[in-house]
Amino acid sequence: MRRRSLLAAACTALLPARVHARPPEVDVAASNAELLARLRAPGAPLRVWQWIVVHHTAAEWATLEGIDRYHRKRFGDPLGAEYHFVINNGKKRPAGLVEAARWRYQEPAAHLFKPENAPASIAVCLIGNFEERPLPAPMLDALVDLTAALMRECSIPAERVSTHRVVDDKLTQCPGKHFPRAEYLRRIGAGT
Repeated sequence: MRRRSLLAAACTALLPARVHARPPEVDVAASNAELLARLRAPGAPLRVWQWIVVHHTAAEWATLEGIDRYHRKRFGDPLGAEYHFVINNGKKRPAGLVEAARWRYQEPAAHLFKPENAPASIAVCLIGNFEERPLPAPMLDALVDLTAALMRECSIPAERVSTHRVVDDKLTQCPGKHFPRAEYLRRIGAGT
């Protein structure tokens, strides 16, 4: 019995440890404020946008880099991530940190089953699975701030802010049953 215990301990020691490093220290408020201040100067000329659509990754440990890599390989799109922005959940990057993805290219994203229901839409993706758990307050706050800034800068009315599930006529659960849609719409000044 002792031999088995020693063997198990030795084998366990050889396996790579599952390390969940803490997200790097980032001043989320300052970083988000800087990103929001540059919305009109993404690098490429600003496109005319008509909608904002909210998604979730349905994966807790996703990162912008991972999404970008996956979308390049899966969809063959050299621009990568099919979202314009991602909002982090605190697992690998600080909670509420907004990162620009496709926005810098000002190119449409293939993020809807029925793109004709929300043409020229900005895709915002929340990292996490909100079918399984509630959206953390820092993520909702960042989403509200980002949405309000995009509405203002791109002249998008509140009636053209929605979720993937609503736009695609319930073909998906995205952004999850725990996404606080009514509160989100109330906070951006839209009716439910």
